[in-house]
Amino acid sequence: MEKRLLLAVVLMTAAIMFTNLLFPPPDPPAAEPESELAEVESPPGGVVEPAAPPTPPVALPRAAGAAESVATGSVVVESGLYRYVFSTRGAALIEAELLEYTSYSGGFDYVQLVPQGTRDFLSHRLVVGSDTVDLRSLPFSPSATRQTVGEDPESRHLEMRYEDAAGFAITLRYEFDPAQYLISVEGTIEGLGDRESALLTTLGPGLGLHEHPDHRSEREFAVVTRMPGSIDRMPFRDFEGRQVVDPGLTWAGLKDKYFLAAVIAGEETPLAGAVVTDLPDRRHMVDDEELEVPQVELATILPVQPNGTFEFDAYLGPQDYGRLSSIGFDLQEVTPYGYRWLQPIIRPLAAAVLWVLNGLHDTLGIAYGWVLVIFGVMMRIVLWPLNAKAMRAQMKNMGVQPLLQELREKYKNDPQKQQEAMMVLYKEHGFNPLAGCLPMLVPFPVLITLFFVFQNTIAFRGADFLWLPDLSLHDPYYILPIVLVVSMFALQWVSAHLSGIEQNPQMKMMMYFMPIMMGVIFFMLPAGLNLYYAVTQVASIPQQVLIAGERRKAQEELKKSGGPKLSKPPSGAKRKAKGRR
Repeated sequence: MEKRLLLAVVLMTAAIMFTNLLFPPPDPPAAEPESELAEVESPPGGVVEPAAPPTPPVALPRAAGAAESVATGSVVVESGLYRYVFSTRGAALIEAELLEYTSYSGGFDYVQLVPQGTRDFLSHRLVVGSDTVDLRSLPFSPSATRQTVGEDPESRHLEMRYEDAAGFAITLRYEFDPAQYLISVEGTIEGLGDRESALLTTLGPGLGLHEHPDHRSEREFAVVTRMPGSIDRMPFRDFEGRQVVDPGLTWAGLKDKYFLAAVIAGEETPLAGAVVTDLPDRRHMVDDEELEVPQVELATILPVQPNGTFEFDAYLGPQDYGRLSSIGFDLQEVTPYGYRWLQPIIRPLAAAVLWVLNGLHDTLGIAYGWVLVIFGVMMRIVLWPLNAKAMRAQMKNMGVQPLLQELREKYKNDPQKQQEAMMVLYKEHGFNPLAGCLPMLVPFPVLITLFFVFQNTIAFRGADFLWLPDLSLHDPYYILPIVLVVSMFALQWVSAHLSGIEQNPQMKMMMYFMPIMMGVIFFMLPAGLNLYYAVTQVASIPQQVLIAGERRKAQEELKKSGGPKLSKPPSGAKRKAKGRR
């Protein structure tokens, strides 16, 4: 049973680890694209037909030429968490640096969400009936050119305004939070009269490139949208042309592996849909290798109220579970843990594991590496009774193995009698084939959960520990995989040599094969996962020594008593045998 269990764990682990390569989950079908942008850019209820309002509206502004010809300035807003730079041309965002996260590429010291060279991230257009006013071509006047966000309420507000001689005006009011990556945006439009309108807010093209090549972040680029009770994730690579997302969205955004840019409307006044436009791939150099990174542009559609006002929130920050949960609207579900068929199991476990890990980190004030060491020891202590029960059950079962083999040989020509004799043996010696397996499978869901946690949790990104520069990347010196292999071999050696149980050739082969196989599987996995599993293996050695001592003592007593004896065949089996003679 030991060798079968070990082989099962290897196969199950390999299957889970490489499911994303062998059986990728199907993506949700994309909505059918509409033929004209004007049809989807109108507010709810379809295209707004031109109508003569009671009060004549002012003339809408028209771009005089190329947008770049407009004189531009910049507005810098910064706190301890971020540094945002807005352009006075169109009040668009041109930089969004996250000061707590180091960039691995892109020429920036910190993570930069706005793609390099982009001048119109978080920019706006106004749709009024069949007309579109491109706010990106208009010069805005800011209330300040530099602002440091702090505890003073006045420091949290910024206003940008455009007005022309005809009476058209638009005011954007921003509120920043020094402890959160959420921007509250309120707007007022003047001069529309009674005409209905909608605001288009654009994110893209894509997000800035800032990850280590081993993170493979380009595979995680996706458009994410949420309707109440449903979250859709659509990879960039699946878009072609222009696609329309239905109205009723609570929020919509762009994500990569660890970061998110999203427009949040809420459930009371949801978005009237969104338009996703496929753009040419971006070429990017990674370790002297040129990669083609897919790009899309996301335009969310927000209805403007009859009085000319609108409001929404913009989130520009990390996919931190705690921060996103505090915002609400299921924003923390933007990146799933595991595939859809696993999420009902993995999600609660992942939430519990993250709660424990973050609690240890915040309470003890220690690095996440030490958190994983403590967590690994804690798991061994919690599971000590189950592991002890499994090991003792295996000890009992292994002691009965010679008798089982003898029964198989004795009744090899009579399967029915063999089965009856084995049932009697199981009953007399308390043999349970599953008793040694089930308790040892309890840690397996935790290991799978930790795999997905390390794949997606930003807390481990950039977290160093001893010689490890980043717990989310593999061990650069491969020390942890070697420790894992050595500790697994030590566990099996202790079990085999200190228990006094003679090993058959198959068990000897597994003693060498299993550690090597696990080392191959964990070789390129995140260092944090290697650290946790290596700690649990090392922490298991004392318990293995104690159980091995019990096994040796039981074996010696068994030898003194002459060993286990086979029971006589069942009486029913005897009568059947006499009848046949």
